[in-house]
Amino acid sequence: MRVLLLLSAALLSACVSQTTIETKAVESATAYDARRRAEIHASLAAEYYQRGSMTVALEETRRGIAVDPGFVGNYNMQGLIYMELREDALARQSFDEALRRAPGDPDVLNNYGWFLCLRGDPARGMEYFTRVLAMPLYATPEKPLLNAGLCARLQKRNDEAEAYLRRSLAIRPELAGALYNLAEILYEKGNVREAEVYLLRYMRITEPTLSALVLGVRIARAQGDRAAADSMLQQMRRRFPDAPQTLELSQGAAKP
Repeated sequence: MRVLLLLSAALLSACVSQTTIETKAVESATAYDARRRAEIHASLAAEYYQRGSMTVALEETRRGIAVDPGFVGNYNMQGLIYMELREDALARQSFDEALRRAPGDPDVLNNYGWFLCLRGDPARGMEYFTRVLAMPLYATPEKPLLNAGLCARLQKRNDEAEAYLRRSLAIRPELAGALYNLAEILYEKGNVREAEVYLLRYMRITEPTLSALVLGVRIARAQGDRAAADSMLQQMRRRFPDAPQTLELSQGAAKP
């Protein structure tokens, strides 16, 4: 009888252990599936955000949060979307929630820092960039460097902005935002030739904006390069015929 009881207990223990292992495996698989689905929703939200479809992007983040509330990527995207929509209170709430769940997430810190910079709190924004830049394993340090440069530029601290932008380009030479803003800073400092170098690098990798073409015309005229100035002015007339800058520079070209 004692032997039978021991055998029965052993069999029961084995069944319980096996059930526990199987339950944990199912729970682990379910958690992995939820996280994967939340990541997909965040990725879709980012795509819609890039296209300017903010309503759809926001809905994707909500679905992602419903699937896995612990994944910070959807809170981070919500912050960016609300920021674009000028819903500042909701943007802060989303960024704060992301940082509450992941205090050291570099992407959230970087985005929140940029939000603070644009919303009149540049000192605190720069603190967030500094925290990210102190992370040696962060894969894309050019992002906080660029944001720090732009933030310093907004404060008219151009020497500091220039240093950050040069550092970002040392890591990623084709960073369009850094190339253009560095060209602008150098032109304002009177370093026209170097400004031209960075502006041409910018124009080789992306279609120039109106402001970039305006800068190009001014740089060309400062160097007496009439052909280059006329070429960029022609682009402005073709792509931005009604812009005040096009009219102003065209009138300047007509003067003897």
